[in-house]
Amino acid sequence: MTDVWSNWSGWVKAWPKALAAPATEEEVAGVLKTAVAPVRVAGRGHSFTPLVESDGTLVTIWGLTGVIDHDETTQTARIKAGTTIRDLGPELFERGLALINQGDIDRQAIAGAVGTGTHGTGGALGSISSAVTGFRLATANGDILNCNANENTDVFDAGRVSFGSLGVMTEITMKCRPVYALEEEGGRMPLDEALAKAEEFRDSNRHFEFFWFPFASDALVKFLRETEEEARPRRRKPDGEMSAGDKTMLRACEVSRHLPFLRGPLQKFLTSASGSRYAGGVSDDGEKKTKVRWSHDAFPSDRNVRFNEMEYAVPAERGPDCIREVGAYMRGCGVNFLFPLEFRYVAADDAWLSPFYQRDSVTISVHQYHKQPYKELFAGVEAIFRRYEGRPHWGKLHTLGEEDFKTLYPRWGDFQQVRRRLDPSGKFLNAPLKRIFGEV
Repeated sequence: MTDVWSNWSGWVKAWPKALAAPATEEEVAGVLKTAVAPVRVAGRGHSFTPLVESDGTLVTIWGLTGVIDHDETTQTARIKAGTTIRDLGPELFERGLALINQGDIDRQAIAGAVGTGTHGTGGALGSISSAVTGFRLATANGDILNCNANENTDVFDAGRVSFGSLGVMTEITMKCRPVYALEEEGGRMPLDEALAKAEEFRDSNRHFEFFWFPFASDALVKFLRETEEEARPRRRKPDGEMSAGDKTMLRACEVSRHLPFLRGPLQKFLTSASGSRYAGGVSDDGEKKTKVRWSHDAFPSDRNVRFNEMEYAVPAERGPDCIREVGAYMRGCGVNFLFPLEFRYVAADDAWLSPFYQRDSVTISVHQYHKQPYKELFAGVEAIFRRYEGRPHWGKLHTLGEEDFKTLYPRWGDFQQVRRRLDPSGKFLNAPLKRIFGEV
């Protein structure tokens, strides 16, 4: 038995019988031909669901990294599947390109982000998966499939969000755009105002989101707008090195964990302390200063305080009502928590198992400090999400099974047909995936 594998939060672990670290597509195919099932692929461990659990073979694709080439005419780039989003940004930038959108965590491998429907925010902007124009897939028997709008189209529609259940992505072609700069602005705003103006903010900004500590009356709003202003390079801290804000949050989590009666005051304090996060201040001549960065520097945040997370996508028009109800439940449930809720808009897409399939959505995220139990808190919140027709993020915690997904996803049956054709023996199904697909 090999050493244990753990995800970022430390809650998901695996003890596989075999580890494989292929560095080429050919090596991936060779591994799959003889690998002991279940075969699961590990990216960078930023999923909170047990997608990578396996007592069979654990495959890492960290050796498949880098941009293969790009097409200036179509503004696309061919990317090896193990490339992290953090590394991808500068590589694309050197070629004059940028991702259309991304989230605020950039440690994920591009294949993991695509496979789980990972997203940023923007009323007219889809998930990372929505920018995929093609991919190469290593199947259970070691075949390599080209999948796009013209070849293996059903696998393309199914595979853009498939969380490793169809095979192993080795290469992904992404629609990009010319490099661009973003101006960041935000601060505190009464929650009632943020929700009343949410659609207005969504439509008048490229990106709008907010964080809200349920015991506070203000939300922390954030706006990103394209600008022609000069972008300033961002100095990123090394992995694990905490900013002052991270240290404050960590101390607050530890205090709240041991003194739960302080959770309310601490949330109000953190709201007040974080209110100036986005403010650039005022220059000597009275001009307002803002943060202007190239897109790949503007999107990500350094998340060093570990947590577990649940996130659901609900119909966009129901998002404000849903987050109000979630916040009210969390204040009254008696479970200790500290992290804020997160509210983001995401545009509809056409990937069969995307949480945003044919539906403009609001995503609402609930976090719990990794040293505290999450199941009771998340169970109550999940019941609310389900009443709002929510679809869970595939990389974040949920308790749904096949009967739920049959209702939530119109193309569920089509996906199952593709999956069973490509993997008739269930080589890629661990116990949690067997439950999701009704194979138990």
